Amino acid sequence: TGQKGQSAGVDDDRMEDTAATSRPGDTTTRTSAPAHDAWNDGMLPADLSNMHIEEVREHDPSLTSIYTQGKLVRDGTAGAPSGAGVELQGNSLNDLLKWSIGNSTQEDIQSLRERVERGEYDPKEYREFLDTILGEGDLATMRRRLKDALDEAADADARVDALEEIEYLAESIDNANDLLNIGGLEAVAGLLDSHEDGLGPAAAAVLSTCLQNNPKCQAAALKAGLINTFLLAIRDATDQKRVPSLLTALSASLRGHPEGTRLFVELNGVELLALLGSAGEARVQRKALFLLSILAAEAPTTVAALRDAPRGAQAVLAALDSDDHDVLVHALSTLLHTMQGVSVPYAERLASREWWAAAGAEAPLRALALRLASRVQSGVADDEADPTVPLQVAKALSLLSGELPLGDAQAKPQAPQPILPSQTATPAGDAVASASASSTASDTAPPAQTGPTLALK
Repeated sequence: TGQKGQSAGVDDDRMEDTAATSRPGDTTTRTSAPAHDAWNDGMLPADLSNMHIEEVREHDPSLTSIYTQGKLVRDGTAGAPSGAGVELQGNSLNDLLKWSIGNSTQEDIQSLRERVERGEYDPKEYREFLDTILGEGDLATMRRRLKDALDEAADADARVDALEEIEYLAESIDNANDLLNIGGLEAVAGLLDSHEDGLGPAAAAVLSTCLQNNPKCQAAALKAGLINTFLLAIRDATDQKRVPSLLTALSASLRGHPEGTRLFVELNGVELLALLGSAGEARVQRKALFLLSILAAEAPTTVAALRDAPRGAQAVLAALDSDDHDVLVHALSTLLHTMQGVSVPYAERLASREWWAAAGAEAPLRALALRLASRVQSGVADDEADPTVPLQVAKALSLLSGELPLGDAQAKPQAPQPILPSQTATPAGDAVASASASSTASDTAPPAQTGPTLALK
């Protein structure tokens, strides 16, 4: 019928297309004309013996064309031998690897291996060459943008933009290490004291990103003297708006890095943090006291250095009178960590308790407890206030009085838990009231000590 003939015509087209696109290496079956006509007539031959197979030929597999998702990967019709003639598909390193393998023989690979063993081939030297083939990579971009940032003739905004792009790329730890390898850390550190608008903080942000949780960069920063550079820049800053970014970079160079913390303590950095936390801009106070509280929990040397600092106790206790919530919390955390820090030995805890008691820490703590209780009772307390602050105050008072033990002298101290000395769950307001009720009248209590103000030159 016409419909059947139409179907047969479609099949003929497909068969002709298959025959036209058959490639060397394929197994091809060709039939004689009678069998072909019988199929066109919509009838199968009664006897398969009527079908005549002319020939089945298998070519060398190396001459077979290979397609991947419709793209020609290997052109077998070109007669290319195995291991050669593969075209580069894409621009990724994985594509380049496939191309290299496809165009290399075992002899080539063995020869390259021997060259590497003899020291005649350094893969790092070919990074720029790879960037040329595949497009500019992160290393080439950082190298180019570093030159832009260091160009003193360029506009300040352009230099800041260059540093911001480097900071973004350095969020990858591999890129951060690459920046270190090309001397980028020391070059960027040279911009910390720049007086151009925004350049110093942008340089500090790059260093912070590279140093955070990166032992390799932290060790390099220690060797290059960057910790001392940060401390001097903080101490000598003429504008406190530059200090927060420097404190962030300093924090990234110290946290989780005992060697850096040890040098920081030797350079009297602990007292500098305490003084910065006692007065000044709230943002500077927050960052300084936060870093001090973290170091007090991680490094026993920090606790000892804080006790040895002539103005250390007064500076921390002065922060207890702050109206800034974060400043208050970090000051309390510093006080608690010196007596119950996870890494502080029992002997250091005991010495810290005696030191705080001698410094008069009980008076500002009780004054803070009364102030918090007054806010709760008057109903003017901030809805976003941390409910654990009254518990921390009560705990600090209990540690100072000896009602709450400092920990087992024979066991490793545990992290402090926000519980009440009475070991009963009570509302935050009751905790403050109970802590302040045992104090003497407010007019007979000694006033809270006020720490000196650090004048940044």
